[in-house]
Amino acid sequence: MPVDPWDDDADETPAERRAANLGPDPPQAPTPNTDPSDVDPEVQSLFWRSVLMANVALFCLTFAPMLIYFRGQWRLGGGIAALGVVAGVRVYHLYRTFERRGDDDGRNP
Repeated sequence: MPVDPWDDDADETPAERRAANLGPDPPQAPTPNTDPSDVDPEVQSLFWRSVLMANVALFCLTFAPMLIYFRGQWRLGGGIAALGVVAGVRVYHLYRTFERRGDDDGRNP
């Protein structure tokens, strides 16, 4: 049987079509049924501040050693590493603030 070069399905052989249906369907992530406005604004604020600080800490603590090793810029690399440590400590502080908030409300045993 001749293969039509303009047919999009001509690239797949019958065996490839059968192989595509061998496994189970991939799992689907559940769709949340909560409205974003239902989230406590304080919790939302703590979450986004901790995400920002974690990103700053991760960037600084990975970039600083590269500056020191590849460019020999000890002073700049040390300052950026210190900033990363401060940002990491701030993430920990925000986490502890959230934990204390839960303890005060009686949610955590």
